[in-house]
Amino acid sequence: MRTIMPNNPERLVFVDGHAVAFHSWFASDQDSVIPGFIDMLIGVVNRHEPAGLVVAFDPPPPTFRHELYPGYKSNRPKPPEEFLDECDELEQLLRSNNVTVCKVAGFEADDVLGTLSDKASKAGMNSLIYTCDLDLLQVLDENTEVEVFSQYRETRTFDIASATRRFNGIGPLNIPDLKALMGDRSDNLPGVPGIGERSATAILAETRDIETMYADLEQVARLPIRGSKRIFRILSEHKDDAFLMKRLATIVRDVPIDIDVSGADVRSFDLEALETV
Repeated sequence: MRTIMPNNPERLVFVDGHAVAFHSWFASDQDSVIPGFIDMLIGVVNRHEPAGLVVAFDPPPPTFRHELYPGYKSNRPKPPEEFLDECDELEQLLRSNNVTVCKVAGFEADDVLGTLSDKASKAGMNSLIYTCDLDLLQVLDENTEVEVFSQYRETRTFDIASATRRFNGIGPLNIPDLKALMGDRSDNLPGVPGIGERSATAILAETRDIETMYADLEQVARLPIRGSKRIFRILSEHKDDAFLMKRLATIVRDVPIDIDVSGADVRSFDLEALETV
């Protein structure tokens, strides 16, 4: 059995399993998942040479977000059965070759990844999250990076500074506040009616988060932005909506997971078996 020898003993990689699976599915013209997935998995391991790796998958819905808001992601078409069947085969393949896989009922893979990175950071370890989802930038900290792949542009690696630039001065921790106000079309989150990205960014530049904003909502009416009094009125009428949207947009960092992040050792992978898939 040929194995991987890590060069970064304090480095962990956490993979957004369904994100990689979907990317592989569409890259193959909706023909297969597993070959492309394995290529991307081995690629990220070779680039970063981590000591450990965990692949997180989404469970079948519903999650707690669907229970809070039935319209959550309702705008997305159901994945083809062939895709779902191959994802099941993929999970079995990974587990059988000693790759640590994590899936928790009621929580999305994002929540698992956020929890794993939080555990790693608190243990003093560096981690990298591999995904196509910019939502995960909210979990960045001094010990965590996010590598974002895309079929449309080159892979980008984000830290706190680059993520803050990407969101026009809004720091990673406040990405849920931004989405609470402006919404997120991809997840079918309407946000607060009448509040767009420009207004939301201007408000949060002054208040940082919606809790501070609502503690003194009059400050919004005084902001030097177009329609500030109208925005103040809208926000006062939709306080409950704003807090619900923030809850939905916030990645959970304390999912009940019994994985020891320091024990997800890449040296246990059967690399030869994976490469011959």
